[in-house]
Amino acid sequence: MNKFLWLLSLIFIISGIKIAWGQEVKDQAAPIPDEINKFIRASCMKCHDNNGKILARTKLNFSNWAEYSSMEGSKKASAICSELVGESMPPKSSRKSNPELIATKEQIELICKWAELLKITEEEKKVR
Repeated sequence: MNKFLWLLSLIFIISGIKIAWGQEVKDQAAPIPDEINKFIRASCMKCHDNNGKILARTKLNFSNWAEYSSMEGSKKASAICSELVGESMPPKSSRKSNPELIATKEQIELICKWAELLKITEEEKKVR
């Protein structure tokens, strides 16, 4: 967990340094941390990537994550948290046949903390 927070902090610091030096920084979603990406690859990518179901990938496509703006990424991360907390994802049909796809309490907490960090970062950008 501390490794995750350290990595996320480093990403934000580097972005701030580039801005301070006058380098143009493309507004894109923060990378998905490895620990969260492992869960996403195992539980979400079957439907939410370029080869996934059309309805699922139009709502959220992890293959296109780097193309999302930072605001879109923040909103998508918050939506992922909400879906997992509300047990809406994976869908009930997948939950019954593939219970290993269901996020653990720890995974949900990690994803929700990540989403909150992204939200705070977006709010700080508005203040600048």
